[in-house]
Amino acid sequence: MTEQRRYLITGGTSGIGAMCARHLTGEGHKVWVTGTRDSSVRAAVQAGDAVGGSVCDVADAATVEAAFDEAVHALGGLDGVFLNAGIDGEGLPAEQLSAETFQRVLQVNVVGALHCAQAAYRRLDRPGVILINSSVNAIRPERHFADYNAGKAAVASLAQSLALDWSDQRLTVIALCPGYFRTRMTEQYLDDPQVSVELLARIPAGRFGREADVGATVSFLLSGRAEFLTGALIPLAGASNI
Repeated sequence: MTEQRRYLITGGTSGIGAMCARHLTGEGHKVWVTGTRDSSVRAAVQAGDAVGGSVCDVADAATVEAAFDEAVHALGGLDGVFLNAGIDGEGLPAEQLSAETFQRVLQVNVVGALHCAQAAYRRLDRPGVILINSSVNAIRPERHFADYNAGKAAVASLAQSLALDWSDQRLTVIALCPGYFRTRMTEQYLDDPQVSVELLARIPAGRFGREADVGATVSFLLSGRAEFLTGALIPLAGASNI
């Protein structure tokens, strides 16, 4: 029988975060999610994907602190967190990128990850797990995504840096680097016949990621059984990172 554990997932109301919330809840764990809208948080709870949730903008440290406090109070503690919240880049050639949007991508994807990791550091039971969602783009940059590539590479470096600082304090810190899964962020590419063929040509496994792929992987990485993987970047991309 699987030991029941207590998890918080940021950005857990859609995309990969929602996939993992469903999977972990289905395994019998207690899951708390955050989202940027009250309606999406309520929908996740009503669907049974989580026991509760908080409205939170990870770029705002105050809302992060409040969300983590609410999760700890409701669940009686936390064993692990999946820091998944993030936004996409503009999808434009580098010379056309907006500096303001670039800064927003970094503020949410990188500074937001730091806010959440620091909140987790202060609240996680020991031993604890901090899993940060980076991207295969951190390992293999994608054309026309300089803002997103740079942010996700910074997230990967952040995870490795936190592992150096915190692994001796019974905290495991790992970066997950997913490839293409069907989410609100990627569906415009996966639904375009020409683009999807081009993307699949770069994935030796010959398919896009499925909910079971990421759910099972995140479940293992958060389980406490992957302690010596601390500091690792884990590609989940059907070998498209090679």
